[in-house]
Amino acid sequence: MAVLSKRDQLNFILHKLIPAIVEEGMTIKTRHDGEVTFKATDPAVMEFIDATRTRISNQLQRAAAPSSPYGA
Repeated sequence: MAVLSKRDQLNFILHKLIPAIVEEGMTIKTRHDGEVTFKATDPAVMEFIDATRTRISNQLQRAAAPSSPYGA
């Protein structure tokens, strides 16, 4: 399995996961205590989607630091 760069991870969340949450809602699972599913129309889910979309969009808009010839 290929390792995704941070930018690729953010793009995956923004363009794949968030639209899936908008369409299907969101389920939180625990190892031992079960799971809970929230509908996409739940205000808490809508706030989560908006905040996550904004945060990731802002991170993607930042200019990537140029690579250093010294490997740092």
